[in-house]
This record gives sequence, structure tokens and C-alpha cells, in this order.
Amino acid sequence: MVEQRDLKSRRPILPLFLDLTSRLVVIFGGGKVGERKAGLFSQYGPVKVLSRDFSPGLLDLASDPQRQIELVECDLSCDLAKYLQGAFIAIPATSDSKLNRAIEEEAAAQGILVNNVEGVGDVVVPSILQRGSIAIAISTEIPGLTKYLRLRLEEELTGNYQDMARLLSQIRGENKELVPMQKDRARIIWEILLDDEVWRLLEVSYEKAYMRARSHVCLDERDSLDAGDTPQGLN
Repeated sequence: MVEQRDLKSRRPILPLFLDLTSRLVVIFGGGKVGERKAGLFSQYGPVKVLSRDFSPGLLDLASDPQRQIELVECDLSCDLAKYLQGAFIAIPATSDSKLNRAIEEEAAAQGILVNNVEGVGDVVVPSILQRGSIAIAISTEIPGLTKYLRLRLEEELTGNYQDMARLLSQIRGENKELVPMQKDRARIIWEILLDDEVWRLLEVSYEKAYMRARSHVCLDERDSLDAGDTPQGLN
């Protein structure tokens, strides 16, 4: 017989990037697991941690003015519904599995998403690789494979990709005024990505790479790139 928890773990999960700026994450438990979750989620939005006591690391996090962390000392044996008010995501992270299940059930009853630290919940936190404006989320059923993929991607995601992201963002902003049709703007971005010379120039000079990229917008700007001369019409 397949257990209900096994069935839940087989549900298809849609990877998403969420804006948590004004979404409250409520964490139950002030130990190491709660500390780790608070450290992650407080980078993106407000966090409330409920517990009878808190780890030294959590106390340090809560004192950081760059983070929005509220520590609430309380008894979690009752009033779970009250503590969940206003929550967007609930994280049962106590050392009591029975209490964690009760928190999960109450959150589900209120339509609140759950990040389950003991299994698969509504919210699965991936391994995140961040390089400037580039964010890659990795999740597999095997933690070792997740770590392996992250290490491989860290080797591949060099500075050129960050510079390319910056360059494309700059070109994209300028193209909104220069190129009226969205399909043409999309074509130009793709041409730049496929231009090996732009990638090569990024290793030498961002300015030269930018000038080469601009040549896909204005064809008369491709002269004298290797010499580094400013092409006609380039602001």
C-alpha cells in the first residue's frame, strides 16, 4: 500500500520565482533549522520566528538592520491559528514531529503554503546559484546530485555571463525607443547572444563588446571596433 506521504511527494511541482517583498513567512521553531530558514527567507521579505527560545545565530540575524526578522517568544502548544494569521508561507521547524504535522494541517486549513522540513510540502526550496542578475534554482530528488549540478554550474557561470546580462539589459532598455516592434527587439537580443565576437570582446573590454552589440541595432556602428574607436552615432 502506498502511503499518503509518498503520493504527495510524487505530485508535479512547478518551479517559480516569487516576489516575497511584502509576503510574511512564519517559522515555528528557534533552533538551527529555524535559523537556517530565517537566514534564507529574510533575504527576500519579512520573517516571523515563533519559539520558546532562540539560537544565538537567530538572535544575531534578528539584530541585523538589513533583515526583517521578528522573534516572538511563545508557547506553540496552542493558538496555532492565531500565530498563522497573515502568513503567506508557514515553516514547521520544531523538534517535535507531531507538532510540525499539526502546524502543517492548520496552515493547510487556512490556505497557507507550507515548506515542510521533514518531507515534501507545498513549497520546495531549491539550491540557489546567484551571479549578479542571474539566478539559477536547482532541485532534484537526490541531494548529492543537486550539489553536483550546482558545482558544475558554478564552474560554467563565469564573469562573462554576468557581463552579458548587464550588456543585454542596457541594449534592451535603449531598444525600447529605437526599435518599435517587440519581435524585432527580441531578434536583436538573440543575434547578440549568438555573436561569438561579442562574447570574445567581453573578455577584453565591456565597452568594445557593447559597441559590437550595438552594431546589431545600427549596422553603421560596426567600424573600427578592434581599434576601440567610438563609432558614429554612439552616445
